[in-house]
Amino acid sequence: MKKVVLIGTSHSTQWDLERSDFSDYVINTAKEHGICAIAEEIDGKPTVVQRAAKELGLAYVNIEPNAEERVALGIYSNLSAIEMGIIMDFDDHESPEALEELDRRIQEGLRLREQEWLNRITKLNLFPVLVVCGANHVSPFMHLLEKHGYSVEIASALRE
Repeated sequence: MKKVVLIGTSHSTQWDLERSDFSDYVINTAKEHGICAIAEEIDGKPTVVQRAAKELGLAYVNIEPNAEERVALGIYSNLSAIEMGIIMDFDDHESPEALEELDRRIQEGLRLREQEWLNRITKLNLFPVLVVCGANHVSPFMHLLEKHGYSVEIASALRE
């Protein structure tokens, strides 16, 4: 069975290249689980995780779609654009119905992103793989992975 190990964290932790404690945690987790590749949900800036993968000599892939890819995938991540759509559809953005729809659209975008991560991990085809993502994604991404037959272990739901 294909194994995925998850670390949930904050993007500020991922970007803080001075965080040797987080780097050590990623490296130790990778060694402990015999990781073959590291995947990360992050924007294109250099990260602690990317550096740790290089230090370990492991394949590294950024699984987060960039802005152009998001548009092509129908993922609207710009909150202003989502809110504008709500205003156009509801003629307001503060009613309970509008707020409920706003949350639904935001969640839909998150789930579409997570589906794309799954696609990229599947295409990578190196297991076990360590995935570092935002802490808010750990539970829904774990369920998506399990639904598709992956064995999932959460190393940390929120590592900061």
